[in-house]
Amino acid sequence: MDFVIIANAWSASVDNPTSKHQIALELARQGHRVLWVEGAGMRKPRVYSSVDRSRIFGKIKKAFAGTEKVSENIWRISPMIIPLPASGLARIFNDSIYMSAASSVAVHLGFENPVLVNFMPTLQGVVEKWRGISVYYCVDRWDAFAMYDSGLMAGLDEKCCRNADVVIASSQDLFEHCLKFNLNTHLITHGVDYEHFASSLNSAIGLPSGKTIGFIGLISEWVDQDLLVKMADEISDSHIMLIGKADVSVEKLEKKKNIHLLGPKPFRDLPSYIAEFAVGIIPFIVNDLTRAVNPIKLREMLAAGCPVVSTDLPEVEKYRSVGLEIAGDQLEFVRLVRERLDVPLTKEQKQSMSDMVKDETWEIKVKQILDLVANIR
Repeated sequence: MDFVIIANAWSASVDNPTSKHQIALELARQGHRVLWVEGAGMRKPRVYSSVDRSRIFGKIKKAFAGTEKVSENIWRISPMIIPLPASGLARIFNDSIYMSAASSVAVHLGFENPVLVNFMPTLQGVVEKWRGISVYYCVDRWDAFAMYDSGLMAGLDEKCCRNADVVIASSQDLFEHCLKFNLNTHLITHGVDYEHFASSLNSAIGLPSGKTIGFIGLISEWVDQDLLVKMADEISDSHIMLIGKADVSVEKLEKKKNIHLLGPKPFRDLPSYIAEFAVGIIPFIVNDLTRAVNPIKLREMLAAGCPVVSTDLPEVEKYRSVGLEIAGDQLEFVRLVRERLDVPLTKEQKQSMSDMVKDETWEIKVKQILDLVANIR
């Protein structure tokens, strides 16, 4: 079966593969062919931002590169578009560019009746006009991001739901949201590369000695930096390791001597870092955005047998166990982290944690996706 996937930049698959990358890679592993189309921007670029300017130049460079094979059975294109999502005319132009580029490259590669899997609400017109089976894969509450136009994103998200043949939602909150617009909506939660994380529990990379608290993921608007600062103050003999890039100011974190901003690390090395964590954390602010989040890094830490303390997120509750505890406020969060540092899990408890997610692999999740598509055919 052949697929056209519209999602974010493929380059993110090296350090921080999202659910989108994992699905594409697993499809390819199972012998399916994938054309990865890097999606249109979700907001207007800021001309004063060096980061945005760099992204624009990078986008132009990749557009001229044409079709590139990035992995076995996976090709990537990055069409040139107008990054003005609030403009109706720009969106119509972008839809046309994406339809033309994806269709022509798919034909050139010999794809037969490719299934469209769209993760980007700004390209709802492609979902509407796609000639074959179209899937809208909803992984976020797009109208809840502070950086996006809430009304615009809500409208585009709704249109994607209504125009798709099938909608897949990655959390219960998103499932209930999308079901209002399309009765053919299905819940498929994120998976985990279980063998990758479960097989490297004894790796060591020499992080600072002492009580190590770890977080892996993008440091963005949903990370509670005040909670991290409080934890650094209250557990002053700990080392708080934050692995991942930041797209917001982290000045208050940089001021703390026991908070270490390590930046992004290759996905292949993450099990070794997690092996050094005495406790992993999911320090998310609880709001409309995060209530819809299904954190992949939670499953990865559990697979590695790493105890976890999380804020009170709906999708975390189902994993509550000896090794995973959920805090209702900052004081409880700090208390639970301190207790876990003082009383480490036994080897048996770590194995029990790992076993909780061994049947939630990406292989199983992709099989569920393929079954949905087969039923439409």
